[in-house]
Amino acid sequence: MARIRRYDLYEGDGEVIGEEESWSRPSTLPGKQPLGRDEELRERDAAEDEARRIRSGRRRYFPENEEEDSDVPPSLFDDFDRFESPLPENFRKRKKRLKHRGGWIAAMLFSLAGILFFSWLLLPQLTGSRFRFLPNIAFANGNLIRYDQNEYDVFRACVDTIFTDAIYPGVYIDDVQVGGMTRDQAIAALVEPSDTAAPDFDITITVGNQSWHVTPERVPVSRNVAETVNRAWAQGRGNTAGLRGTGRTPFQERMDRASDLRSFPVSLKTERTWDHAALRELCEGIANYVNRDPVNSMVATFDFGTREFTFTDDLPGAYLNPDLLYRRTAEMLDGGDYHGSLFMTPEKLLAEVTKTELMNSFGLISSYTTSTTSNKNRNTNISLSAQAINGTTVLPGETFSFNAATGERTAEKGYKPATAISGGATRDEIGGGVCQTSSTLFNAVARANLEIVDRSPHAWPSSYVEKGFDATVNWPDLDFKFKNNTDWPIFIIAAYANQKVSASVYGMSLGVDTSIDLESITTRTLPQPEGTNYVINTALNVGESKKTVTGRKGYVVETWKVWYQGKREVRRELLFTSTYKAYQETIEYNPFSN
Repeated sequence: MARIRRYDLYEGDGEVIGEEESWSRPSTLPGKQPLGRDEELRERDAAEDEARRIRSGRRRYFPENEEEDSDVPPSLFDDFDRFESPLPENFRKRKKRLKHRGGWIAAMLFSLAGILFFSWLLLPQLTGSRFRFLPNIAFANGNLIRYDQNEYDVFRACVDTIFTDAIYPGVYIDDVQVGGMTRDQAIAALVEPSDTAAPDFDITITVGNQSWHVTPERVPVSRNVAETVNRAWAQGRGNTAGLRGTGRTPFQERMDRASDLRSFPVSLKTERTWDHAALRELCEGIANYVNRDPVNSMVATFDFGTREFTFTDDLPGAYLNPDLLYRRTAEMLDGGDYHGSLFMTPEKLLAEVTKTELMNSFGLISSYTTSTTSNKNRNTNISLSAQAINGTTVLPGETFSFNAATGERTAEKGYKPATAISGGATRDEIGGGVCQTSSTLFNAVARANLEIVDRSPHAWPSSYVEKGFDATVNWPDLDFKFKNNTDWPIFIIAAYANQKVSASVYGMSLGVDTSIDLESITTRTLPQPEGTNYVINTALNVGESKKTVTGRKGYVVETWKVWYQGKREVRRELLFTSTYKAYQETIEYNPFSN
């Protein structure tokens, strides 16, 4: 017998190979029947076994397709369609039978009927239609309610009563029933032809020798009909916020209020009112006419020759309180005093600065005088510069400049050559000596408590003022400036006569028995350099020599401004610190021959 491989099914002539012995279900043992199986289930199992047997018997084997020496199994089936055989006539697939089929059908029919029934009941609510002969029901807030035409008619009547633009019934204005009217209709019913005629009133307001009349033309009068109608419309429409937690709805509350008005009517009265805004505007206009600020006395003129002032007159002011005038006039209108008179006296406002005060306060503030030399040219220059600044008025906030007041000192203006300090040496210059005029003015201005803006000391101390009291000028670099830091104008008078130059400042005094003086304190002395410095100057004659710089000591000087009350010092402040250099004696000479 040939060797059978693991995939060999059968060696034969191609007949059908059965499998009932290899895997068919064994027959039931005698005397033992499977538990829980009935005859119908056994028949179904037998049919399934028969189907499996038939399907397994359809496989075919062809020995000629096998290769003895090949390890790969050949194709077992060439064509399934060739060997297809129909199922037995007695075989058919059994359908699973559903238990209790009738019960399920009945349940579905019952559910469908319930859905149709409830849909029919809710049809009025869903479509907005109503059954004529059947009850109408609906769901509302989780409750099943039934529609009642009579109750619905009552509800609609309540809604129409509450939600309306008309005033609720039971409200009267000036004994006129306005319930059921709209606000426009109520206003039209309350306005009478007589309302167009203003009441006759004429109140006279007198202030000083001026009078004003308060009449209906200036202050219109009207009844507050619109305001009262709005109050009537609000009856029964109050706030319902207090209903929270009471179980009552705002609709019920408002309906009860509207119903109460029928049992307990409300009567309102209109009032005649005047135009408050028009009256206030009239009172403010009267006050603006009466009110005026006081006028302070001022300096009218100053005569530089006689040194006398003239002043303008001070004028008092007046103030009428518009609010007080309004209140008193309103009281007369509200009290029915339609033909009364009201006298008002404005408050008198005094001027802060009177003419008498200025006459007692204006005059000479400070004055300072220095002595000059006998040098005619120098004195001419001093006189010309004093004349240039004489008669100057410096208004509040203005700054005075010495160079601007005198201009450039030139020969065309009459200035002469005279000794001046330049570059640490003395030499003749046009306008020499004008520094004495600026220094004299500086002393007068400082003692008038005016603000010093620009001031410089000389190269060395001057002989005509103390150390620290000088103010040098030179066109155009060095200047003396001061500012009028007061509220009043100041006037400068300067003059030269008999080898003396003076400067005076006129204006508002420093105060009763108050004056300022300057004090010079030398804090340090600088020694003069030793020896003599010889400088060749070929401009000199041969063998001629000339001392150009005198040997001098140097100084550091403090200038203090001291206030006095009478003769008693009350305070002081440091004004300047001036440094004067020490100079070595210098001689210029010409040792060369021509």
